[in-house]
Amino acid sequence: MNSNTTRHHAANRRQGALDPGRAGLDGSDRAGSDPGAGDPAGAGGVNGVLVTLSQALALLFDHDLHPATGISRHTIDSYKTTFRLLLRFVEHSRPQLSCSRTPLERFDAGLVEAFLRHLQEDRRCCRATLNVRRAAFSALARAVMRRYPHLVGYCQSLLALRSRKAPQVLVGYFELHELEAIFSAVDTSTPDGFRDLVLLRCLYNTGARASELCALRFADLRLDEPAHVVLHGKGGKSRTVPLWPTTVDMLRAYLKAARRTPKPAHQDRLFIGRRGNALTRQGLYKIAHHYIQAAVRRLPQLARRELHPVCSFRHTTASHLLMAGVSLPEIQDLLGHARLETTMRYPVVSLERKRYALTRLLELRSHRPAESTETNKSSDHQKLIDWLERL
Repeated sequence: MNSNTTRHHAANRRQGALDPGRAGLDGSDRAGSDPGAGDPAGAGGVNGVLVTLSQALALLFDHDLHPATGISRHTIDSYKTTFRLLLRFVEHSRPQLSCSRTPLERFDAGLVEAFLRHLQEDRRCCRATLNVRRAAFSALARAVMRRYPHLVGYCQSLLALRSRKAPQVLVGYFELHELEAIFSAVDTSTPDGFRDLVLLRCLYNTGARASELCALRFADLRLDEPAHVVLHGKGGKSRTVPLWPTTVDMLRAYLKAARRTPKPAHQDRLFIGRRGNALTRQGLYKIAHHYIQAAVRRLPQLARRELHPVCSFRHTTASHLLMAGVSLPEIQDLLGHARLETTMRYPVVSLERKRYALTRLLELRSHRPAESTETNKSSDHQKLIDWLERL
């Protein structure tokens, strides 16, 4: 037997020792019950190349999702959360796959579907969240397919995972009197209370996302004319938003007397939390939720389900601009939407305007003109009313 044949057989023996299917880790005592048992290609690749989940994740996060590529930090954090949840799911429901040498192909489309069902049924995740988690596996598949062509079949099975059709969510926003009730619920006699009011006012003025407002630095703020703030949004895109004079005055007062002393690492951050760190999205959520709940005592309708403690301020900005006659492309630019279709989700007509329109329709219906004896017995208005009644 020549040396090449000897090395080939030795490689096969090492590969077989690493095959979870042969070791009985898949819950079966039969050798060969695993599709890759006895076959180096099935155990992790061709020519004895074993690819594990940890190797695939290192490839994804160190190369495809490296910050230098310009990928959003939020996207990276979201994908990390997905795979942390997957590993916890595997640890409890598929302990035989917890071995660090388990081939990547054992984490197949069937396992991923079971994981997504677990998120939906046990963790009560909505369909939109499931689609975000599914996107992480698609990113993993694309990264692996480029580096390991022999795993193209496995990767295609992950890419073929179906997305969940998420229902169209009603965008909640505040009417003007509701917004004033929320602002009035803030106790501005304390520095933190005044900071909270500045936060809420800035949310409404700028239409900023929670992450954009919390990430503001002094370099992003200009209080002299023309006063504006630079928001850094999704996809590394930045935009400039003008500030109202009242917002400028409140920011000046906040910086002079109400801003907490920050820790050295957060000196340049605009909004500081109680512990001296930069304010987080979770902290902003709690602040806004607290004052909305306080305003509910005065206006019970603020307890409606479609309202979100932070996002509804952004939606309110868009809706009020639309009602004021501002064009959709201008609102798209102000909010930082990549597509105009996203901006078009926001309500164009307030509830009060809708109520007025329906009242006018009833008045028109009750004062319809008398029928004519001519051949044309219905006016154009009557035809329209009849058509509306048949809808």
